[in-house]
Amino acid sequence: MNTGASKNSTTKVPILKRFFIQSYSSAVSACVLLVLIFSIFTDSFLSSYNLFNLSRTVASYGFIAAAQLMVAVIGGMNLSVGAVGALCTVICGLLMQNLGLPTILVVPITVIAGLICGWVNGVLITRLRLAPFVITLAMQFVYDGIATGISHGYSYTVNEGFSDLGRGRFLGTSQLFALFVLLVLILVVVFRYTLFGRNVLAVGGNESAARLSGIKADRITILCNALSCGLAAVAAMLWTSRTGSASPTTGADWMLYSFAVCAIGGISLNGGNFTAIGFFCGACILTMVRNGLTMLNVDIYFEKAFLGAIILIAVSVESLRSRVAKRMIT
Repeated sequence: MNTGASKNSTTKVPILKRFFIQSYSSAVSACVLLVLIFSIFTDSFLSSYNLFNLSRTVASYGFIAAAQLMVAVIGGMNLSVGAVGALCTVICGLLMQNLGLPTILVVPITVIAGLICGWVNGVLITRLRLAPFVITLAMQFVYDGIATGISHGYSYTVNEGFSDLGRGRFLGTSQLFALFVLLVLILVVVFRYTLFGRNVLAVGGNESAARLSGIKADRITILCNALSCGLAAVAAMLWTSRTGSASPTTGADWMLYSFAVCAIGGISLNGGNFTAIGFFCGACILTMVRNGLTMLNVDIYFEKAFLGAIILIAVSVESLRSRVAKRMIT
């Protein structure tokens, strides 16, 4: 009996240890804990209607965070994510309402507009040798000003059927959620199996060493910034499809959401790492917190205070977990 117990204990400990040392362990644990808490203290958290809405919101936050992720992995940041989202939303609405273009043309044009914004960011960062914080902060005002100037603050109507993507179902869940899962799988393939992904992680881990090994760090920086704003453009169209209106106020809180998902998901903002599970759970946690606070009748005006506290707790827990994990490994 004792021998069997000792065998079981020795087999369980390594599994728990291997889980604990992973950067996504905190996010997974928090995700499971939140599901238990909200399902116990609320009556409709696990209802099909609420789960469908949760899946759509998770996807929206996921695409927004993916825009920040693409520069976070190289140790950068993109403060213009929300402004690019607003500009691309206006472009999308303008092409549909004023020019009458079909959706099949609007989508690639809007994505190209986002890629151009990111390319400009990347070129300015690499040529002027200024911190991404400074460049993207300045460009945030530029893009937001262009969006407001074009729209004069008015919203646009979108083509009939464009909202079907944001409101439709797929295999029991929302179509947006299915697209988000596809995005996560693509990111896994890119960072794990492609030369570009490995070069991106190398630049984020140690840019000087990456340059010495022959990696063109400036080109990687420009490409990552272009992809960042390209994903912001995709997020803007999905957000527009979900709401059914192209509003220039889109993206007002995106900077907070983009950093929150990455930080909660255990993705280091210093660069050099990517965890698909943590990224996915980060989007789920942010969504569940906002949804759960509403269901618990918490004053909505305190929502950002709760979100800020959660981000701080998540970063602190992850920092503590990382230090303990290093001691366990050594």
